Amino acid sequence: MEYSEKDIGPDLIWDTATSAPNRYAKLYDRSFLVVIEEFQNTAAYVYRDRECERAQDPSIPGSWHHLSESKLAPMLVTGSYVGWLTRICGKYLKAGRLKRTFIDPYLTPEDGLEAVYRYAEYFEEPITNETAVQINKVCMSDPFFIYCVFQNDSEEKDLTTERGVVDAVHFEIADENSEMSLTWGEYIELSLKRINTRNSKRLMLHLSKHSDREWTPKDLKDALGLDIDEDRIKALLENMVEADLIARGGSDIDFRGLKDGTLNLILRHRFEKEIESFQPDLKKGFREEVEALEKDKKALRGVVNHLAGKMAEYQLATEFRSKKRFAPSRYFANVADDAALNVVDVRMRATFQRADGKAMKLDVVAESDCGRVLAVEVKKTKTPVGETAVADFREKLGAYAALHPDKRLVPAFFSTGGFTDEALKKCLEHGIATASEFVFEFFRN
Repeated sequence: MEYSEKDIGPDLIWDTATSAPNRYAKLYDRSFLVVIEEFQNTAAYVYRDRECERAQDPSIPGSWHHLSESKLAPMLVTGSYVGWLTRICGKYLKAGRLKRTFIDPYLTPEDGLEAVYRYAEYFEEPITNETAVQINKVCMSDPFFIYCVFQNDSEEKDLTTERGVVDAVHFEIADENSEMSLTWGEYIELSLKRINTRNSKRLMLHLSKHSDREWTPKDLKDALGLDIDEDRIKALLENMVEADLIARGGSDIDFRGLKDGTLNLILRHRFEKEIESFQPDLKKGFREEVEALEKDKKALRGVVNHLAGKMAEYQLATEFRSKKRFAPSRYFANVADDAALNVVDVRMRATFQRADGKAMKLDVVAESDCGRVLAVEVKKTKTPVGETAVADFREKLGAYAALHPDKRLVPAFFSTGGFTDEALKKCLEHGIATASEFVFEFFRN
């Protein structure tokens, strides 16, 4: 690279860099996966000089034309500006060199709820099982939206209450410095440079609000009462398709909004006052969604309990943190020591070493200020657990107790598939509480 820059120039440097994975793969007989995120940006932000003063080279994506078919260093490219990306690939990576795969940005409601629990654990942000469902609902199971809500730095953020959830979600949409606003703002500003007219914004907002159907220029002219002809409307729509703000429909004259609820919220906050002469009360809408969930306790409980087989550790840890003071019998049967715990610390996957160095793990550990520790083993199986699983748990308990002689263990075993008769007998003999389902009671602390 140093030789190329000194004696030959930037072209050879670029060729050396782009071809490196393929050359190394041949040299070392080892495959590589070449991943380029936001591939379309190579056409706009790669300059031919260090000072970035010479014009960008829009043909840069063509550098990978022959490399993209390598079996030794295959390529995976991504782009959030789908139209822009596909146009570039169609022009510079011809003959179907890259297979197109379109990814839905949303998770299923169940997977979205799992994401809420995982982000809460990662960011160490307190939530309740009730607010977990609320966050997932208002964020539309969008993993990026969920992530933004957990990492935002709004004042007095509290995701353990209904009001706190609404405030945090609204902050991400309305505050110009929030992660969500900044990310979408960059996308929208870049796109609006090509379509920044009042009519374009009206069309974009309308299509975003009504993305469940396709619209022709005539439909839009009639619905919005536009004072421009249909050909002009079609031209504006074509520009918006090129800018990745709307999508084509089933025919050349059909157009539809992007099926992205977060984009719709951002567009409404930014443009509805300018276009419709009033500022939308998005917070009211969020509040109504949360209140609707709040009213249907049975459905809320069903959603959380349905996920217990997959996220039991997260739900238990969340429950123990949010309730803080409880008797173990609230969740487990046959508890030998049922005095109320006042929880001061909750950990998942608490790892430790046995005396001989063997690594061990307790799934959930909740420590009380009285010196007792609720230690929970979690098994997510479709069939009943047997004596072997109980014996393994007892081994862990013994090793943990040896390391913490000042603690008094309250052991409990949760198995989604239940227990064999022999396993239940062993649990009773050794003072291990049991449960095969959880019924979380939703109420204010």
